Amino acid sequence: MLVLVRLFPKGGLSNFCNVFESEKRNLYWDDVKPLYALRQEGKRYVSILLDVKKFEAVENVFLKDVMAMASVSQTRTIPIMSPIYFPLPEGHPEDMDRYIAVLRVDPENYKSVYDNIAATKTDGNAFINYVSYSFGDDDIIVSMFAKDREAANKFANDKINSIDGVNAMDVSKIVRRLPMLPQNEMNAHTDRFIYSAPAGEGGSLKNPDLFNKYASEKDSFTVIVRMFGKTGMTKLWDEIKSDVPKFETEFIKPLYASRPEKKNYSSVIFEVNNFEDLKDFVVDNMQNMSSVSKTRTIPMLEPTYFLMPKQHPDGLFRFLITLRVLPKHYQAVRSKITGYAYPDNVYLTYVSYTLGEDDLLVSVLAESRKAVQNFAKLAFENMDSVTSYDISNQMATTRLTSPETWKKHQNRFLSNFDKHHKKEYDSRYDWTDEFKDDAAMSGAFVSDL
Repeated sequence: MLVLVRLFPKGGLSNFCNVFESEKRNLYWDDVKPLYALRQEGKRYVSILLDVKKFEAVENVFLKDVMAMASVSQTRTIPIMSPIYFPLPEGHPEDMDRYIAVLRVDPENYKSVYDNIAATKTDGNAFINYVSYSFGDDDIIVSMFAKDREAANKFANDKINSIDGVNAMDVSKIVRRLPMLPQNEMNAHTDRFIYSAPAGEGGSLKNPDLFNKYASEKDSFTVIVRMFGKTGMTKLWDEIKSDVPKFETEFIKPLYASRPEKKNYSSVIFEVNNFEDLKDFVVDNMQNMSSVSKTRTIPMLEPTYFLMPKQHPDGLFRFLITLRVLPKHYQAVRSKITGYAYPDNVYLTYVSYTLGEDDLLVSVLAESRKAVQNFAKLAFENMDSVTSYDISNQMATTRLTSPETWKKHQNRFLSNFDKHHKKEYDSRYDWTDEFKDDAAMSGAFVSDL
């Protein structure tokens, strides 16, 4: 799998690039290979592309190395799906600069825009050398070579922005590119995605067997897919409940959905085997959901469920607390959350790292919003490493898979303490009967089960 990690420095980018280059050796792990790093003109981050064999290995990179860099203030992780590397056209100029265009696209046009980009010919002054899906901040990434900025902007506007379904585009120049693998290892990476002809010249994957092997790699992990509504949340919510369960396969399982208050999206949590399987759902099936205006994918690390005591009050409400945390303190803050002495009217049910706009997600059941606000104020406002937090009530939740699949997932991510003590808890803690109602849930987000 491929993930693009954006690192936001506390200070200047130039000095950060030097620090990053000196510390890049710490990013090499058995199941993670850093491919190259990019600095884009006008952006406040440095991007690094990682080739990940096992998603849990990302924890080593994030929690032990990148986050240990005192100069990193925040991060953003973007899944990369179905990349294509195009060979350069014959006779191309040797002194061209690199540019990147990021696109926001209507969900029903994801595939057609991607295909049209692959079919876009050079205009003599610029040409495409890479395209991929990237359902993080944007939907599609395009890399180009151009003789200058004017040529890049003209090519992007005339050839790419004019494609039906493209809603917005941003073009920036790559001012520094730092290769992080020997050339032979980099070739082994690109061989899986290289086309037989330059963009627009009717090529196809040169090594389809290598790509198929890549796409069939299995490593189950959890992601959040946020689906934004076109006109209103009620129709989208009804569509999620009726349509998304139909898309469950051996390789991708929609587990549950939640609808937060005062947000223009609903979240669907999936267990998937790799990003290519998720791409198939987002690209092939999302176009059948008429109420979705855009999607955003957020990988999760170390999702953990916690059991609920049987003698809890009735009529509890579910709240999500999302936190932004200084990267160096990710693990420390998570440990404080799981070890906190919760008040009698607030119950921890779930915690996870979330590699998106936020860093940690905490689910609690509580008797009221005021109870959650009081808890969060005491727990987080005086914690220097927490830069911000947000509380949202979950207006509606629903399970999207079978009880058996849900229980298997929940068992897999049950907290280690609860796993070791589950038998002695059976008489005192909810577990076997958690599907009756939301108040009786043992760590789920779901209510109408």
